[in-house]
Amino acid sequence: MNQEKNNEEKSPDQLTLEQKLNELALLKESLDEQKQKAAEYYDQLLRLKAEFENYRRRVEKEKLYLVKFGQEGVLLKMLPFIDNVERALQAAREHDNHKTILEGLVMIEKEFRNFLKQEGVEPIKTHQEKLDPSLHHVVSQEESADQEDDDILEEIQKGYSYKGTVIRPALVKVAKRKQ
Repeated sequence: MNQEKNNEEKSPDQLTLEQKLNELALLKESLDEQKQKAAEYYDQLLRLKAEFENYRRRVEKEKLYLVKFGQEGVLLKMLPFIDNVERALQAAREHDNHKTILEGLVMIEKEFRNFLKQEGVEPIKTHQEKLDPSLHHVVSQEESADQEDDDILEEIQKGYSYKGTVIRPALVKVAKRKQ
């Protein structure tokens, strides 16, 4: 009976101490669970990082491969042009027929222009055009009474675009209005 009285007479501080110990045990258990989850997440992160690095390396290798063999394809398509130039040179050495040689060179030029067009390379227009600094590069100006400022008078060197992007601007002479 005395012990029952002692249990009944527990102070409020003792009860809160027991409650605090229980809470502390629950918090420790929760902390251990969170540590375990954090370790699992960290392992996942390391695996994902390694997978991403492997992916990045593989993509870089594939890109280099595609560029290499893309260039190879273009070069293979260009070989007939050198063959035709060699034939033209051989004909020039063997014959004195300039008309035939000229016709052969014209055919080679036409074939090469068609090849460039198929690959997406287009000449930049300059004839009867106004200067466009994104397409043309001015190398000289000439005073003119009958032309407007920045009218293209002459193409010095052809410019080209590749699939809509300028790869070499046209070199041009432009008009400067006489005052």
